[in-house]
Amino acid sequence: MELIDIKKVEDCFDGSVIFQYAFDKEIDKTLMEKMGKRGNIQYYPEFLRPFFKIVTADGLQVRGTIGNNKFEVIYPKTDKQGKKSNFETRLKKYLVELGGDRSDISR
Repeated sequence: MELIDIKKVEDCFDGSVIFQYAFDKEIDKTLMEKMGKRGNIQYYPEFLRPFFKIVTADGLQVRGTIGNNKFEVIYPKTDKQGKKSNFETRLKKYLVELGGDRSDISR
């Protein structure tokens, strides 16, 4: 799985910001579980489109659907850029562990 795009989706009224991460393949449970090691996973496999939400200790929210090739990350208003950088570093590590991403997408 390779990360192919990162784009800002919106700024929220509370000062948080949302970015969308797109991949060349569908997101699976393995990636969700790796990302969830640093937070609390809420997973709803019984939904027509199995939805997950991960809330990390540093206040990030990752939301997506298993089988889709995109997910969104909501960065809280405090230290948005630092938290985004840390998340993207961890994400790259997870993708490499899964036998994928060696690209250098940074935005």
